[in-house]
Amino acid sequence: MDNKKKLTIIIAVLAVVCVFAVLVFSGILSGDKFFGEEETTGDESIATSEDYMQYVKANGKNDLPYLSTDIENIYFTISTDGEVNFYSFADNNFTPVEATGTYDVSVTMSEQDVSTTVTYYEKDGVISGYGLYTGKTDSFDLYPYAFFRLTNYGENYDKAYSTSCLLLVDITEDDFYSNEKVYEEPYVFKFSDSSCTRMLSEANRTVGMDGTKRSDYSLLNDAVIDGSTDHQLFFSGRQYAEADEKVDLFRSGGSGNNVDNIRIALDVLGNWAKYVDDSIMYITVDENENVIVAKYDTDSEKTETVKTFDGVKRDGILVSGDYLYIISKNIVYSLLEDKEISLSYDKANALRVDMFICNGETFVVRGYVDGRYPCMISADVATGAVKTAYTNDFFRYIVNPISAGENILVSVQANENFSYYIF
Repeated sequence: MDNKKKLTIIIAVLAVVCVFAVLVFSGILSGDKFFGEEETTGDESIATSEDYMQYVKANGKNDLPYLSTDIENIYFTISTDGEVNFYSFADNNFTPVEATGTYDVSVTMSEQDVSTTVTYYEKDGVISGYGLYTGKTDSFDLYPYAFFRLTNYGENYDKAYSTSCLLLVDITEDDFYSNEKVYEEPYVFKFSDSSCTRMLSEANRTVGMDGTKRSDYSLLNDAVIDGSTDHQLFFSGRQYAEADEKVDLFRSGGSGNNVDNIRIALDVLGNWAKYVDDSIMYITVDENENVIVAKYDTDSEKTETVKTFDGVKRDGILVSGDYLYIISKNIVYSLLEDKEISLSYDKANALRVDMFICNGETFVVRGYVDGRYPCMISADVATGAVKTAYTNDFFRYIVNPISAGENILVSVQANENFSYYIF
């Protein structure tokens, strides 16, 4: 089966799952239900279209699902053939807008040339571009799939915005329509000649000496890009050579040759790390395998423990934004404020959460009561007070929605195209 067919199948499966997402989020993230008193549906209740359509602000159809960009109120679609289109969002409507331009980009990953056309939109100095590479069906490709993203440096990153930006590459097919990608390959992209310069040395490649993919990739995500300084943060276990001591988190001077790199920590959990003043905060485990929040001082190069969660192991947490959910205790921990918030839910002792989303004001969890009944709860971040709680079998099939300003955007498959709903 060729890669484009595989990708189409993956997208089709995701789209089918999205059908359930409309039913899930309609009763939670919308209208009076979202901000009203706690209410619970029956364990076997069925949500009908009438149940959620009364809370829909707008709906329509499109060939592909809308995805968010780095630019406020600008969204994009991308097909399995790599065609990219942009749309402006206003008054709950999407209007096509013309792309600013395109760049032909080419990078070399493990001696394989990977090329594509990146279509981009630029506004007020912010650039968002996207492209797709899928391998040839008649040849062996170490990288049969690559998603390209063109984006600005983080706000604090000391680079010339007018001459270059970041080109990120994600090689995980399952993340094709994800808004929370983790990028295995970062490059400096120069506008003048469309050249791409590796941000790490060849010794830090994703392929080992035996030619197989290594598990200790260099990972870069939106959180570390947005909070970057003149030293870019990376998650990686790779060093100059595979025999070197491994670390998960390090910062690079950006030279492209591993000069002035500082190794910081091992066993960083959740791919969360953030610059706070002159320190780098991150989540890891102590010598007893308890989850801790640690702070690394970049001047003294010493680490201190900010918070210890006794008895909480690495599989007992969920991370969203700058918040941590402790599954066994049903509490939210603000990583930057060093503050715990307990979930005020009468069945909390019987609740086992497996999904956590937090925007700083409201957090939403999906879990199972007594290990049987799927339950969705929205609560206030400041107090833990429950806004709504629902039990319904549809909550087993959740797809993360897209935040569209103060709204929630959900896409579902309708015949051969997609319907979208704005709550």
